Amino acid sequence: MRHKSASRILVVGVLCLLPLGLVPLGAGTAASASARADASTLHDTAKAASSLQGSFAFYSGGDVNIQALWTNILIPGFERQYPNVKINYVFSSHGGDDVTTLDRVALAVKDHKPSGYALLESATNAVELGARADLFIPVTTNAIPNSANVPSSSLAAVKSDAVPYRGSKVVLAYNSKTVKSPPKTLSALLSWIKAHPGEFAYCNPSDGGSGQYFVEDVLDSNMPASSVKTLAFTDDTALESYWSKGMAILHGLNGDVYGNGTYPTGNTQELTLLASGAVQMATVWSDQSLAALKDGQLPSSVKVIDITPPFAGGPVYLGVPKYTPAAQVLLADAFLNYVLSVPQQAKIVKAVDGFPAINLNLMPAAVKSDFGVVGTTMPVPPYSAKVTSDMERVWQQDVP
Repeated sequence: MRHKSASRILVVGVLCLLPLGLVPLGAGTAASASARADASTLHDTAKAASSLQGSFAFYSGGDVNIQALWTNILIPGFERQYPNVKINYVFSSHGGDDVTTLDRVALAVKDHKPSGYALLESATNAVELGARADLFIPVTTNAIPNSANVPSSSLAAVKSDAVPYRGSKVVLAYNSKTVKSPPKTLSALLSWIKAHPGEFAYCNPSDGGSGQYFVEDVLDSNMPASSVKTLAFTDDTALESYWSKGMAILHGLNGDVYGNGTYPTGNTQELTLLASGAVQMATVWSDQSLAALKDGQLPSSVKVIDITPPFAGGPVYLGVPKYTPAAQVLLADAFLNYVLSVPQQAKIVKAVDGFPAINLNLMPAAVKSDFGVVGTTMPVPPYSAKVTSDMERVWQQDVP
């Protein structure tokens, strides 16, 4: 699950502070590239564990389950394998410090100085924005061999300037006791909503992503396919003119969704509505819904499926800021390579019910089976931050 409340602030705070191309491609990029090139010499060698030594700071924003993933599983495992390396983990609940941290990195890169962090993760899309603003050292298979197993589309979304380590997508959840034949396509879902007023919910697109991606799917179905991909990677706001038909469809659903046009605040409220039987169907995050089913927060009668076309989703990224000292880049790359290994990816999937960042066909059979119900590939990425902000504004004006 992704929180995205900081998206609009970051567009101002990071992208306006450090627009694309502001960092010169001369000395700074060369210094960063050489740091990564040096790092590759220690990967996959017998002496790697004993040779690596030192420490680096890792900023992470997320929910407590992500904090537990790093502090209870991944970091301790890495430090056991690399006993002379210490990771100083700095956690921000729900990404509350994402904005100030990315602004700090942007200022440091502008000044050609270390930011103090050798690795960043965010609960918002802050790392993706930072990658698009050229704040991070490009990812190479020489430095991080296991990045070769990451789908090229996941790297393309951030120009290979960050690396994913897990992912999630939006899926359709329904009560199988009352819904015997769930819709398999978007058009069938829209027809089902009309035929069952009050029994479907999607959250306000400004709260939590799953509602946003339902809205995007409706808008995308009324746009040229080439425009959909463009809006994921650029801020071509001229293409937003295609939204009018999709927004009209959503407005037409206003009296047919839960509460005669009531839009829950976030995914947790949607799961609560499903669990209580207040609604029979909703769009939800794959990781959050699968975890709720395992924990008994949702009854076993609730099922999750993918539809055609699938709702959007995407990876969660890690980035190494430019001008990080070469010795720390070496350590951070070793850690990234460790996190992208098949055994650690399997642990991530088990711990947070997220998609693996590497190709699913490399994962154990048990992991593959867990994701059969929600598809086996990551969907198209969501709109860019600027376009998402525009979409939320237009939805608020035209739909409720």
